[in-house]
Amino acid sequence: MRAGSAPCNAKPDRSALAPPPSTSSPSGMRPRPRILLPALALLLHLAPLRAGAPLPARAEVEPAWTSIYVGAVTLRTSAFTRDAAGAFTAAYTARVIPYFPANEAGTLSIAVSDADLTRLLAGEAVDFRGAARNERGEERSVAGRATPVDAHHGRLKVRVRVSPRIELIFNTSYRFPAVAPGDLTPTGK
Repeated sequence: MRAGSAPCNAKPDRSALAPPPSTSSPSGMRPRPRILLPALALLLHLAPLRAGAPLPARAEVEPAWTSIYVGAVTLRTSAFTRDAAGAFTAAYTARVIPYFPANEAGTLSIAVSDADLTRLLAGEAVDFRGAARNERGEERSVAGRATPVDAHHGRLKVRVRVSPRIELIFNTSYRFPAVAPGDLTPTGK
């Protein structure tokens, strides 16, 4: 390198009195952070959640399974429908492999308030509680957590208390199907 020359990757020497590089556009206006587009997208995404907007009255849950000591339990439900009191109800069947005499069917009901359903649609995880009653009249407590992926579907973790010592944990997913006018319930606001 020659004496007095700067390395080729060095920044040009700026005088301490030189003004900083210009950040303004040719029109003389300073550019603003680009927040308008993400804000608009969020507004459009949350538009259905405005006060008084109808909430989904139907939900579908994928079949789930969990392992037990020497076998597995599969859980299938029909589509959940929401009644005026805010409870989602569906028929279920549980198959215990290889213990077929332990198979059962019944109804499953989960209470979800309008506020919780609105929070779920807005992207917040929601805890829920409910009960299942089999065809023999035995009641099982149900608890879980719904974690949305977007406003129309997400993941479920469901805990079913079969006895004081046995709790089955199912991981599955839910979705709100395409909304038709008959599949909406008014929020009452």
